[in-house]
Amino acid sequence: MNERMAAQTGEAAAMLDLGATHDFGDDDIAAVAEVLRSGHVGLGPKVVDFEEAFAAKHGAKHAVTASSGTAAMHVCIGALNPEPGSEIIVSPWTAGGSIIGAILHNCVPVFADVDDTYTLDPADVEAKITPRTRAIMAVHLFGNPCDMNALQAIADRHGLALIEDCCQAHFAESQGRTVGTVGDIGGFSFGGKHLSAGTGGAVVTNDQALWERAILFRDAALPRDNGPLHGQPYANYFLAPNYKMGDLMAAVLRTQLEKVDGYIERKIQTAEAIIDGLSDMDEITPQRVRPGDRHTYWVLGFTLDTDTLGCSAWEFAEEVSRAGVPLGGPYVGSGRHGPLYRNPFLARPHGYGQSRFPFDFERETPMDYSQVECARGEDIMGRGVSLQMTPNISEEAVETIVSTVRKTTAAYLSRR
Repeated sequence: MNERMAAQTGEAAAMLDLGATHDFGDDDIAAVAEVLRSGHVGLGPKVVDFEEAFAAKHGAKHAVTASSGTAAMHVCIGALNPEPGSEIIVSPWTAGGSIIGAILHNCVPVFADVDDTYTLDPADVEAKITPRTRAIMAVHLFGNPCDMNALQAIADRHGLALIEDCCQAHFAESQGRTVGTVGDIGGFSFGGKHLSAGTGGAVVTNDQALWERAILFRDAALPRDNGPLHGQPYANYFLAPNYKMGDLMAAVLRTQLEKVDGYIERKIQTAEAIIDGLSDMDEITPQRVRPGDRHTYWVLGFTLDTDTLGCSAWEFAEEVSRAGVPLGGPYVGSGRHGPLYRNPFLARPHGYGQSRFPFDFERETPMDYSQVECARGEDIMGRGVSLQMTPNISEEAVETIVSTVRKTTAAYLSRR
């Protein structure tokens, strides 16, 4: 932080209270107590009840719970059962959990660029397709849907699977369709997102074969009652992890499912109020939402005109935070390392021992992520700032957020 800005703003202010992220109450406590009193805390009737309710709320045929969002994304890959070395096209602006399962499944992430929606640029996705490509993973970042019509058309043209990463985008909509139900299969996180039990995840699909593979894959491919291998001898029928959810977590999610619409509506209203309060400022541009799409604002993101402001996005975010509004800097895979292809686990790489597997599997030249660049995304996302949304941000807090961002912008502009 430069000395002049510090002098202008004085001592750091107390951090603004954005309210509780979720409304946990007596109903949640009662649901957990019921499970504890039953003595059955593992996968049981509460899990089944939640899966049925979650699928129904999406208008989907099937839902399969998992132990985390990362696990859910791995279940998506496991359901597809790609061959080793298969390529999965994905955005590099996402959490590592989007692709960790793909790598553990011995697939190779291929990164495509993003546009000002912070989601995949369909033209670059199509340019990255090779004979090894097995699937496209559409990451609905911050709650903003990808261009699903374009991505579905590309997937259909090339015979590819379309996976949706809905971990940050519960009940967002792409042209009136709920995300997770547009592609072949979609994964969700319940680790602090709109719908939360502290951890957990789920997969939804309308494809019977994918459901059969998914429900087995999340449970070590064992022949459980009412599953696709019901009645078969007890054995592990293919290589699969144990990603099961238990009834304690499902009980909380079931009660929270009744509240999630309210959470989302309040976040949307708050985000739109903040965007409106900053709408006349050319130096700060909100994440673009396509007409006809519904952004559910797990995070509210902006791109700064850093040249005009004369500061980096990190500096701007730090100054706003110093004034009491918890603004985050550029969204990246890990700290300040940058997009995922610059994270050490890919760029060095650090995977299976000292090998380069699976990035060299049946390749004359191993995939070298240190040479990857998504120029447009690096520019847009490198100038990004973000605010974590809650359903309990007051009108007074909105006024403070808008006022603080405006004052900080004015202070930087005054230096020019």
